[in-house]
Formats: sequence, structure tokens, C-alpha cells
Amino acid sequence: MKIIKKSFFLLIVMVLLIFVAGWLYSRTLHPTYNGEIEIKNTSEDVTIFFDAIGVPHINAENQKDAYVALGYVHAQDRLWQMELIRRIAAGRLSEMFGKELIATDKLFSGLGIEERSAITIRNLDKNAASYKMTMAYLDGINQYIENGKTPIEFSLIGLEKEKYTLKDVYNVFGYMAFSFAVAHKTDPMLNEVKEKLGSAYLNELTATEHENLTLIKNEKNPEITAAFSKAMHRLMDVLPISPFIGSNSWVLGADKTKNGKVIFANDPHIGYSQPSVWYQAHIKTPDYEMYGFHLALLPFPLLGHNKEYAYGITMLENDDIDFYVEENNPANENEYTLKEEYLNYTFVDKQLKVKG
Repeated sequence: MKIIKKSFFLLIVMVLLIFVAGWLYSRTLHPTYNGEIEIKNTSEDVTIFFDAIGVPHINAENQKDAYVALGYVHAQDRLWQMELIRRIAAGRLSEMFGKELIATDKLFSGLGIEERSAITIRNLDKNAASYKMTMAYLDGINQYIENGKTPIEFSLIGLEKEKYTLKDVYNVFGYMAFSFAVAHKTDPMLNEVKEKLGSAYLNELTATEHENLTLIKNEKNPEITAAFSKAMHRLMDVLPISPFIGSNSWVLGADKTKNGKVIFANDPHIGYSQPSVWYQAHIKTPDYEMYGFHLALLPFPLLGHNKEYAYGITMLENDDIDFYVEENNPANENEYTLKEEYLNYTFVDKQLKVKG
């Protein structure tokens, strides 16, 4: 009887703790969906209506004000998701989660996404509307970081908030490009299939031939390709963000629909996650309107529509990458072979910060 009483008492305590934790969350960390807040760097008042499923409908007098507001509410709802995705391409996950993510950080750091982002940013037209709207969006995010609530995930792992920059946005583009590419996952696997099961078996899987097609012979080293394939799948499995994989899209003409209007359907095959990969938002100004689906840290929706048009995104996933096993100079491991000469490797020193 005493054991039953103790168990019942512990159950009551646990329920009360959960209730108190929920109450504290709602009072201190829950996003603000009602009332008024002051957002700087806007020229007019902005109104935001959150519908029954939490989608923000932003009404502003101009696009700049609308994108400042979008950045603010996007950060309010998805700051932790933004933090995760910006750290993937930069190779900074080990700072958050420790040594288990070192291999993943090495991969993305070695891809050079950050370096390419910097080059792209240097060549941007600072007077372009897209640049100005992106900076307004970042301004809204950073205003929330300064004045808004801190998601509980930051406190749980002891992470300080950092402001976001244009490089973070372009790093997300880089991660998208990597995620949508398939060669780094499929090429090693297909080569392993050929080595183990033979060319005839592989041809059944890849029956794509063209008279002008140039075939690059695979390196006859099954150990390397098998190891690469397994390593790549292992690294992708530990990513804290769902990969962007595949899609399809189709359109029905007006003469094929019951109401005589065009139907456009877009089906991105992006993995499930909680929160969702997508963030819905509706922006309306006197000269612009768009209801769309955003990814974290991207100010412009990848899928969207208004009263005049709709658009989506789908990946061709063509074979646009090939892998080569470099042959070093036997007399100098800092040189590699290209045709009949030796060229120097370029070394880039990078440091990974690791938690723990």
C-alpha cells in the first residue's frame, strides 16, 4: 500500500511540474500573437493578423516595412530552426552538439560554401530591390534577437544568440544546392553496385544512353567508393535539419478543369520535421501581394501565389557531378597529378570549435 501511495504521489508531482512548466512557457517564452510591439526602421504602421493555424498575414504600406515585419515574426516562430540551418553550411554544428558532429562539420566546411557566399555577396547590386528587401528581412530578425524572447533550446544547450548577416542567407542557398544535388549520394552507390553485381545489372538501373554522351570511366577501387557512400549516408543521417530531396510539379490547362481556370500543383519532396521545413506567410502592400512558403532564413518564398500567378520549385537532379580519386606525386605528397604534370595542392587552414 505504501508503494502505491508513493507512486501516486510522484505521479501528482510530475503532472504539477509539467503544468507549471507549460504555464511558465506560455508566460515567458511563447511567441507574441496579440497586442502591439515597437519595431524600428519602419516608416509606417504595420498590422499582422495570425490566422487559426498561425500563418502571419502582414499588411504594410510599403515592401521594406513588410519585410522588416516578416523577419521579426519569422524569427519569433523559428529562431532555433534558423540557427540550425545557418550552422550546417558553415560547419559550426560541433559548437552546439559536441564531437559527434565533427565529421559533418568537416564535410561542409570543406565544400567551401562560406567562401563562395562571400564572393557572391561582393558582386551583388546593392541598389537592387531584392538586396534591399533581404537586408530589411535581416533587420527584422536581428531586432527580434535584441528585444524578443529567447527560445528554450538556446538555454538548454547553453548557446548565446548571435545576429544574422547576409552571409548566413547565402550559406543557406549553398546548403540547398548541396542538398538538391544527388551525385555525392548516388554515384558512389551505383559504382558499388557495378563492382559487386556487374555492368549488366547496373545498366538495368541506369538505362540512359545518347550518341553524344561522354562516359567517364569509374575508378576501379571499390573500397574507396563503398567507404565514401557509407560515410556520406552516415553524415546525412545526423543532420538536425531535413534534407531537401526531390520534387515534382505539374499544370492543368484551363480547358481541362471544371471551373475553366488553370490548376498548378507543386510537390517538393522535402523531409518531414518538427517544426515544418516550410514557413507560410502572406504579405500585402498597395503594390505587392504574395502568399508563400519560406525556408528558414530565406526572405522570398520558394513556392508562392497571388491573384495573378503561381510558381513552385522542382529539381531536375541531373548527373552534374563526377568524382575523381586524385593521384599524388610519389615524391611529394603535397602535389597531385594532372595529365603529365604535377600541381601543388592549395591548403586552407580552418578551425572547428567543439563543445565539451
